Amino acid sequence: MLTTPVTLIAFNRPDLTSGTLAAIRAVRPTRLFLVADGPRAGNADDVERCAAVRAVLEDVDWPCEVHRRYAETNLGLEANVELGLDWVFARAGSSIVLEDDCQAGPTFFRYAEELLERYRDDPRVWQVSGSGLGVPQRLFGDASYAFTAWASVWGWATWADRWHRHREVFPRDHAAGDAPVRTVPAVQQPGLLVTRSAQQHFAEAAVSDDTVTHGWDKHWWLTMMTFRGLAISPAVNLVENVGWGADATHGVAPGKRDNAAEAMAFPLRHPAEVALDPEVERELELVLNRVGGRAATLARRLVRSPRLRHAARTAVNSRAATAAHRLVSQLGEKSRRA
Repeated sequence: MLTTPVTLIAFNRPDLTSGTLAAIRAVRPTRLFLVADGPRAGNADDVERCAAVRAVLEDVDWPCEVHRRYAETNLGLEANVELGLDWVFARAGSSIVLEDDCQAGPTFFRYAEELLERYRDDPRVWQVSGSGLGVPQRLFGDASYAFTAWASVWGWATWADRWHRHREVFPRDHAAGDAPVRTVPAVQQPGLLVTRSAQQHFAEAAVSDDTVTHGWDKHWWLTMMTFRGLAISPAVNLVENVGWGADATHGVAPGKRDNAAEAMAFPLRHPAEVALDPEVERELELVLNRVGGRAATLARRLVRSPRLRHAARTAVNSRAATAAHRLVSQLGEKSRRA
């Protein structure tokens, strides 16, 4: 059994929730936190689908202490995640976190649990990520993971003290809407970022009230950057995001499975020191710029057809396009340093 608490965050997609719960069931955690949003006002389909999600979540058939936080009305993605994690971390010192569309491979849980224990008392480390976002394994050398300035939250884990510190920086209670609220004069980033494009991206996120483009995860990373915290990025992808589709909050993506969940080898091979790996970080920032940079944002605004956006994203995410983008980025950085 897994002794680290697991949190599952869901809304209105019962099939995806069932698949993610099945992955959790395979490791039989002793504590499970279930966070489910409620139906949107006037949406009869939501009422049925949210009820179906909760029926799925009742199927916990192993010895387990289950905690449930079910919203009666719709909170929205930002509030459901942030207030849900506030609730979790008031009751647990650490947790593995999966949204309903993040299906973990079989070794993710052991990997996350071991690293949560290893770095529990190291304030330099803030997040353990299960998604590699396609960063080439060769960049990690012999290590099982690398330290980066940010990392995907498509399957991740953290500690209560880090989450509480983050919420002191972004303490919105969602009573008056989704606009971010900060209690520090300015978010002190770029911090450990290594490319101009990522520095610009997070500088915009730090002052933006657009929580679709720059949502709760960007705010979490901004807090990490403020305190020069580090994330852990795996050398192989351990969690697959399977939620792309017409009902996804952040749109449609290609049906390719370049980032399917793989298995981590044990025992884990730890980096020689707790310090930023600039090469892995650069590659992560390349991914960020390709899918969330200004050009990508502009394309989403200009191309209204989901089918055309799908085709464009497929082309942009091709291996050839990725290699070309990497080369242009590297040449640009060298030119600026010259």
